Amino acid sequence: MSNQPFDLTKNSKNIGAAKPRVLVVDDEKVIRHVCKLSLQKAGYTVESADNGLLALEMLRQNDEIGIVITDLKMPGLSGLELLDNIKRDYPHVEVIIMTGFATIESAIEAMKLGAYDFILKPLKAEQIRMVVNKCQDKIQLSKENVALRRAYEKMRELQTMKDKFLAITSHELRTPVSHLKGYLSILNDEVYQELDEKEREECMRVILTAVSDLEEIVTNMFEIFQLENRQLLLKFEKVNLKDLLQQVLAEFKYAAKDRQQEIELNLSSQNTIIQADRLKLKGMVSELVQNAIKFTPDGGKIVISNYDEENFCVISVKDTGIGIPVDEQGKIFEKFYEVQNTDYHSSSHFGFKGGGLGLGLPLARAIAEAHGGGIKLTSVPKKGSDFRIYLPRDVAEAVQNHES
Repeated sequence: MSNQPFDLTKNSKNIGAAKPRVLVVDDEKVIRHVCKLSLQKAGYTVESADNGLLALEMLRQNDEIGIVITDLKMPGLSGLELLDNIKRDYPHVEVIIMTGFATIESAIEAMKLGAYDFILKPLKAEQIRMVVNKCQDKIQLSKENVALRRAYEKMRELQTMKDKFLAITSHELRTPVSHLKGYLSILNDEVYQELDEKEREECMRVILTAVSDLEEIVTNMFEIFQLENRQLLLKFEKVNLKDLLQQVLAEFKYAAKDRQQEIELNLSSQNTIIQADRLKLKGMVSELVQNAIKFTPDGGKIVISNYDEENFCVISVKDTGIGIPVDEQGKIFEKFYEVQNTDYHSSSHFGFKGGGLGLGLPLARAIAEAHGGGIKLTSVPKKGSDFRIYLPRDVAEAVQNHES
């Protein structure tokens, strides 16, 4: 995590610097011409319409129009009616009213409907430019405010992510470090000599497991860094999906058995061979299977399968677990995200609802995308989830398209 300050104002001075296109609406040709000449001298691009309906059509066809100058009294659609339509359908467009008989009541009514300002006839070029320039300043300021709000929200998002990172990482590191400290102290104590062979083997098993856990945490964090900096190198080779999925099943069948879960492998009748990074592909499938075990109650079922769909080879990991709430499904691929409150985070490889570092799913999706594919999710709360990895048959072409 970088400690550099987040620059809220970076590039904001250039936002909205281009002047908006101006549309002048008046049934008098001379008025339209005067406005056009006055504003063109100030660098504005000006369009014109002789009635309100034509003005609305021009707005519909040209989203570059940012300011409308309209007369109040016109045949057909009046200036107030045009203003009302614009504010309803094009709220980002500013409207300036002009009238030669503006009573205070009509001006107030126009302002109530959302007009930026009004200009009195007879028109003066200097007055037209002054009001339009002020309106342009308001538009630019509004755009800068939007950019600042987005930057602020991004800053808050990064701070939240940083807090989660520190909270979860410290928790995930604490467990293996604690095990290492405890069991290494036993090795360094005279009591170790009194342990039988089985007890000594258990000490070494715990120590090696803790080291493996620490290595996994560091590896995941490093791979996330590589992915975000587009530095991930894939080592492509021919991969037999049948063999790979059988290896994954062999690794997890005992963990599933400990949870009284049934884990099943349904393989395609075809012997599918694809070009992929074997280790990363295996890690991606393993992550989905491990999650399925953790979020499926004891006695549940997990099915690993593969099949073809159009130009893709699909690997599915389906479970009868707790499922994922609809409003959470778009967030689970975010780094360090947990469906449950991180205050109740608990580390576990296979325990029910056990937590982890929160990098597994983001890494899995990123690796799938690096292969030119992706991951799709179908989940129903209390019924289960189906994670599907899509890998293109022509990986080389797909990877090239992804990188470009």
